[in-house]
Amino acid sequence: MPTISSSTIRPSKRVLKRSLNIHERFLRHIWSNLYLNQSKLRTADSQPVRVLDVGSLNFDGGPDFLNAKIKIGPVTYCGDVEIHRNAFEWLQHQHQQDPRYNKVILHVVLEAGPGQQPILVQSGRTVPLLVLEPFLSQSIRHLWHKTILDERARASEHIQCYRVNGIVSAELLTGWLRRLSVERLELKLRRFEERVKELAQVRMFAAREPSWIYAALPTQGNLEDIPPPQVEPTMKDLSDRSIWEQTLYEGLMEALGYSKNREPFARLARSVTLAAARNFKIENDLESLQALFYGAAGLLPKVGSLREKESKEFVRRLIKRWKELRVSFRGPVLHAADWQFFPTRPTNFPTLRLAAASVLLQKFLCEDFFRKTIQLIKSSNDMALLRETLRDMLAMKPLPFWSHHYNFDEATRKPVKPLGSERMNDMILNAIIPVALLYARTFKDKTVREQALRLYETFPPLMENSLTKLMEKQLVKGRFKLDAVGLQQGVIQLYKFYCVEERCAECEVGRVVF
Repeated sequence: MPTISSSTIRPSKRVLKRSLNIHERFLRHIWSNLYLNQSKLRTADSQPVRVLDVGSLNFDGGPDFLNAKIKIGPVTYCGDVEIHRNAFEWLQHQHQQDPRYNKVILHVVLEAGPGQQPILVQSGRTVPLLVLEPFLSQSIRHLWHKTILDERARASEHIQCYRVNGIVSAELLTGWLRRLSVERLELKLRRFEERVKELAQVRMFAAREPSWIYAALPTQGNLEDIPPPQVEPTMKDLSDRSIWEQTLYEGLMEALGYSKNREPFARLARSVTLAAARNFKIENDLESLQALFYGAAGLLPKVGSLREKESKEFVRRLIKRWKELRVSFRGPVLHAADWQFFPTRPTNFPTLRLAAASVLLQKFLCEDFFRKTIQLIKSSNDMALLRETLRDMLAMKPLPFWSHHYNFDEATRKPVKPLGSERMNDMILNAIIPVALLYARTFKDKTVREQALRLYETFPPLMENSLTKLMEKQLVKGRFKLDAVGLQQGVIQLYKFYCVEERCAECEVGRVVF
């Protein structure tokens, strides 16, 4: 693949100075609202451009807009769009080395700068360039003023009933929110139920003996076109404890990923399964478990990229161990580009969370974690004590290296805690309680069901987020506090599945006010 370094393009000081005064957020706003003379759009090499869909704004790492649809010349492309102030920034930010940018179909800049050369993605494909400046619908000054007005209008957006929901009684509203919290909990149960059945079916087919065929059978068409029969697992199939252990393990791993890394953590749990980890017989070697996780996650750095001696020695050991394990590892390996480091807090970095995950994996392998969890829920009467005990079970004490590192770079001055109480609460709420309720429903265990529901109903609220703050301001309006997780989960369900979808006719509040 041809290589281009940041020295290949040397824009003039005038171009850099001017473009640096324009914030990329402003350019993203111009693109998302298409404040452009669209009939005249052309790439830097004079290909006509027609924007069919600007794409969705990406709030995580990677290209600025995802899943855009753009016609360039005679061809319609579907992919991502990256926006910069000038063309030089593509190389300055090293996007040509990042596989997350392989789907970019258009590089949008305010100014091109002199001496522009083709920009490549990591796979070697050339990215078309669109320079906005000649095609702006108005002057920069007018568009800046319009952007300010747009943002003010967006800040004043409200849910449909904002101005009239004050007539709804607190009793009606809290009752509705509690029903919605049960609805939200049921959605989580169904998701885990699908996974339990999927694991049971995989195990059923894997254990089946191949049938002997003594003569060719008469067939019509292609056998590969015939879908396999969907066999519903029996109670005997669902009684396999390994299925429930894997389901809970996946749920806890996904919760470890926080909002930015849920998906790669879930994929990693399906790659490094409990069965695969047991086969390696490394359950008593925490460093080997970490080597397995970091290797399968694609997050082991090159030793030469590290400056700290301790980091180099630690990574060198992990790489050596991963190479030994890799020979027998059959799961898919993730790429470093699958993980989001920014914008996240250092305490949520996937490197630190994987250190905690390795301890969690060890607990599943050595301490019969699933059975202990169900027995604990079944036998506890004090819900506050039950919460504390579950948090103690989830407490992670990884290798000493991670007590003063967020990633494989230099050590931090302050001690690092791999897992805080808020994250443990989230793991209990979004994995342990739903799996326990599903277990109780499957095996008709009334005690586990009642205890898990009591734990849920008495669970304190999680940390506030932008969504709960919005609903407190626009719906609750000080009539009561979201002082229980059920109420908090209720407003999340209400906003996501009713307010956003404008299902006011199906909402208890909407029926009153409209």
